[in-house]
Order: sequence, then C-alpha cells, then structure tokens
Amino acid sequence: MRSARPAAVPWGLLLSVVTAHPACSSRGVTIIGLLPDGAVAPVPCPAALAERLSVTDIPVDKSIAWQKPGYDGFPYDERVALAVQPNGQALLAWSEFNPTKAADGSQQPPLGVHVTPLDSAFARRAGTSETILATAREVSGLVAHDDGFALLTRDLNPGTPIDLGDGDTVAFLVRYQNGQQTFSVPLTGSASGDAAETFTLYSPFLEGQLVWSGSAYGAYFVVKGGQGDSRQGFWRDALVFRDPFLGMTPWNIVHGCENNNSLRLIADPAKANLVSAAWPTLPEMTGLCVQQAPQSLKFTAMEADRLVSDQEVEWAGYSGARMGSLLKISGGYLVVWLSLGAAIDQSGHDIRMARLDSNFQVVMGPSWVTRTPGREEWNLHVVPYGSDRFLMVYGDIAITSSPGGDYAVYLGDYVGTHLALVDVDGDVISDEIVSGAPTTANAEPVVLPNQDVVWPFVNPSPDYTRTVTAVNGPGQTTLHVARVRYCQ
Repeated sequence: MRSARPAAVPWGLLLSVVTAHPACSSRGVTIIGLLPDGAVAPVPCPAALAERLSVTDIPVDKSIAWQKPGYDGFPYDERVALAVQPNGQALLAWSEFNPTKAADGSQQPPLGVHVTPLDSAFARRAGTSETILATAREVSGLVAHDDGFALLTRDLNPGTPIDLGDGDTVAFLVRYQNGQQTFSVPLTGSASGDAAETFTLYSPFLEGQLVWSGSAYGAYFVVKGGQGDSRQGFWRDALVFRDPFLGMTPWNIVHGCENNNSLRLIADPAKANLVSAAWPTLPEMTGLCVQQAPQSLKFTAMEADRLVSDQEVEWAGYSGARMGSLLKISGGYLVVWLSLGAAIDQSGHDIRMARLDSNFQVVMGPSWVTRTPGREEWNLHVVPYGSDRFLMVYGDIAITSSPGGDYAVYLGDYVGTHLALVDVDGDVISDEIVSGAPTTANAEPVVLPNQDVVWPFVNPSPDYTRTVTAVNGPGQTTLHVARVRYCQ
C-alpha cells in the first residue's frame, strides 16, 4: 500500500532528460548516436519512470473541445481517442469546439469529430488529410483498421422524434475505408433496424466503448427511454453488436448495469457469447459496471454478474465507485477502480483492486492499493507493462473543497500525474509524479507491440479547483501523446 508521495518532477527538466534518450527497445536498451568507427552505442534505459516519459505535440487547425461539466459540475474530460493501426501508424479522434451560442447564451456542445492520422512516431502523418465527420457530436470509441477506422459517436436521430427535450441524438457506428465512408448506421431509435426495444431509446450523451473482436463490433453506451418507451425518462446502459457487413439479424440490447459508470470492454476468445445464440463464435465482451442499488460493485459478463464489493457508497443516481481498468491476465481478470469506500468520509477517492478467475469469482481482494486522506485520485488507468508488471497512471488532486453537502465531488489543486508500477497482487513497486501529461477519462492507454505505453490528452494543466457549467475549447489547438518507454 502506498502512502508517501515524492515531489513532482519539473516538466522542463523532464523533457530535457527525455530528449536525450530516444525510445527504449523491448530488451531494455536504446541506441543513440554513432561512434567514431561507425558502431552504435547501447545506453541502458533510465531507472526512473519519469525519465522514460516523452510527449509529442500535434498542432491542429481547429479549437479542440476538451472539458465539459460532469456530476455536480465537476470538470470532466471530452474524450480524445487514440488507436494504433496494424501497420504501426495511429489515428487520433477528437471533437471540435462549437463557438455558436444557444438562444439563452449558453455554450453549445461540440459539433464535428476529426480523425487525425499520425505516423508510427505519433507525429502528424505527412501527405494525409484529416477525416471530418461534420455532424458527429462525440468521440465514444475508436477502432483502427488497416484501411481506415470505425467510430462510435452520436448524431441527430434520423427516425421518429422521441427525445424528452435534452438532445435529439442517438448512437451511431460509422466506418471509413480508404478515406471514404462505407456506412453510418444508428444503433438506437426507430431507424436502427434492430429489435423493437431499440426504437424508443436515444442518447443525449454516450460515454461509451467500442471494441472489435476480429469478426464483429461491440458497442457499449448510455441510453435513455424516450417517448413511448416502457421506462420513459429512465437512464440505462446498452450493449450492441454489429458485424462489419451490418448483418441481417436484429440485435437485442443487453442491459447489464442500468447505469453506465465507464464500463470497459475486452474481446475474450476464451468465453462463449452469452448474448445471442445466433452468434455463438463471437468472443464475449466483459467489463466492470457499477450498480446504483443495492450497494455493490459488480463484475459483469453480459448477463452474468458476480459480486466484487459490497462496500461502495451510493444513493439514487450516484455511486461512489468509478471504473479504472479491466485487464485479461493468466487464469482470469484484474479489475481496478476508484472508490470512496462504504461511506463518504470527505477523504476523496482511493484505488481498489480485485483479481477474478475465468468464471468471474473473486480470488483476491478487493484490496486497497492507495489510502491517501485529503487527496483525490482521478482518471485511473492500468495497463500491462511487460509480462509480470502493470503501469498504473492516474491524476492526483489535493482536496481543498467540495461544492455539495454530500461530498460526492472533490475539488482542489492538481498535483500531477502518477506513474506507478504494480504487481498482480496490487503491491506498488515504484511511484513517481510528473507534470504535464495527464490521463483522461474513459480513454484507455494503448500498449504498443514493443510494450511502450501511450495515451492522448489535450490540456497539460487541468484545473480542478472549481466547477464548470459549459464545454471548454478556445485556446486549445494542440493534441498531445504521452509515451512511457518499456524497460525490463
């Protein structure tokens, strides 16, 4: 269990160190420069995680929508998604800030999604243009293919109007191949073409995930019962499958959590599909979801729930738990999340971990990875770092206030980003704080073939000292990709 916190590494110093050491190889060494006789000199990777971090800047032509109001106005991230193509090049999807004001003078939501091509070094790919989806409203999932990409987004409902006055949008799955749109299909609403239960569902926001199993897409997102729905006005989650040819079989929407608190999806070929007998070969999509009532955090495999923790504070419309990461490991799964514990104690979120077997039974935990009163851990992500370690990345906020009497939201000064190595038992092996490379909500870091870890972000200095009421974007016209090199 970690309790002590080292001082933050100055960002200017960090960049000067990183610049002197190019990317590590998977053998733990890097090659720099030429010796007088033409030979190359191997240099060991730095021992400090902070010195393995580098950041690439990608300027763009439009203002990026990077922040929006979350629960009780907490500053929450607009999604920026990074996906790596099989050839090693990458794509970045981001939302364009909408400068137009509503009739009441309020800021409009983002309008337009850009997909920016990057090379294998995560610089802007020369000689290529961005793909712009002019009417798309949100980046909710990105899958990179050899010939293009698939995007989970939302757009205006093309069917019968059913919204309740909070945004006439539904989820869309969009596919581009070789620069051309090959399909754009609604996943809910009367034009979805799926089972009848989808016809009265819409999405004022998605906060979703998109995965590709090799033969089909799995899309998870927020839905709301619209006009004519049996649960009109109620929020819930939806999990929808589509084959790349859009299939002919109608899909039933699977309701797992009845509320979306950032469920993660992975394609697990070891599991049989529990959703529809029509697709027996589709790998199961598994994830962690937070139940609002009763008090519990559940590990969910489609319709199969297994209890992970009965110690999560909640009330109607709120749960103290927030998803971190879900990882497939030997013999089962590792789940990591942010927790307030059984009762709000004004101390902020801490990190919890549990290990489950292949049948979703708890075999370790849940255990606390961090217990740091007065500090808010945020935007937690964990990814493999070699064969027996994991890189845990998260934001650190020194709590100064809570805007609500229930202490569900914690505001304070942003301290920096933690880079920590942990083992499969949740023991922290190392922990360093860096400045200027924050993680963002929902967008999981990507592990490259050489085991380097990368993640995108927009604002290097997020402000968590006050609540927000509108989308932010002006002044941010540069995307960033953080990269932590792998060393044995």
